[in-house]
Amino acid sequence: MVKLPDGNYQTVNVVGLDDVTLFGRPELVGGKIEDIYAENGFFVVDDAEIAKLEYPHLGSQFELNDHRVVVVGLAKVATSGLYGTPTLYTTYNRAIQYIPNPRFTISYVLVEPKSPGDLPKIKQQVAALGYLALTKEEFMKRTVDFFVYQTGGGTNMLIMTLVSFIVGLSVSGQTFYTFILENLERFGALKAIGTKNRELMGMILFQVGFTSFLGYGLGVGSCTLLMWLAKLRLPSYAAMVTYANLLIPFVMVLIITAISS
Repeated sequence: MVKLPDGNYQTVNVVGLDDVTLFGRPELVGGKIEDIYAENGFFVVDDAEIAKLEYPHLGSQFELNDHRVVVVGLAKVATSGLYGTPTLYTTYNRAIQYIPNPRFTISYVLVEPKSPGDLPKIKQQVAALGYLALTKEEFMKRTVDFFVYQTGGGTNMLIMTLVSFIVGLSVSGQTFYTFILENLERFGALKAIGTKNRELMGMILFQVGFTSFLGYGLGVGSCTLLMWLAKLRLPSYAAMVTYANLLIPFVMVLIITAISS
């Protein structure tokens, strides 16, 4: 908990960098990297959450656990932290001095191999110690799998997708079924003048396909537009459209089209 100059309190994440190498340090957009060694020196991440710290500048001061915090740099990171919490960087020894913790609280150790060929040996030696070594990609996949399979996020997304599929199928099916009923006389007239069944089916399939793919395009376009607007308001918004995002709905549109027609 950080005490701001106006007396309000704000929860923050404090990241302690290795005192010697500063490995994992963020990119600075203000201040100098060596200033982190200054007395009470902290970096503040300049992202969408910085407003919660009342937009600090170089020289701003906070109070952290009865210790003075001086902003000596503004940092830029690839993505903001989870849960809308501002992030501060300092040295590791200062972090544990300001925020005393019990022993053995390290979540993971970040290692940079000299070459990709060293990865199997590193994994083997870490496994021999009873721990797990993961590459960047493996760590990202493990994080994603946790949120998808071990929290309610994946189930909620699956339910929303199934509901939207059922609603789309029922609405489009009912629409085209009503269209056929309302035009039975016209289809009968076409049949009377010699139109073949496959030609009538071709007409229906063309109409269904045209309207379905038009709706598919409008849906993809509206999603992309909303994501673009969200990124304008939220710099850390991390949504993106992948080829899988386009292919899976396309297959679902084909299924809806085939059943409803």
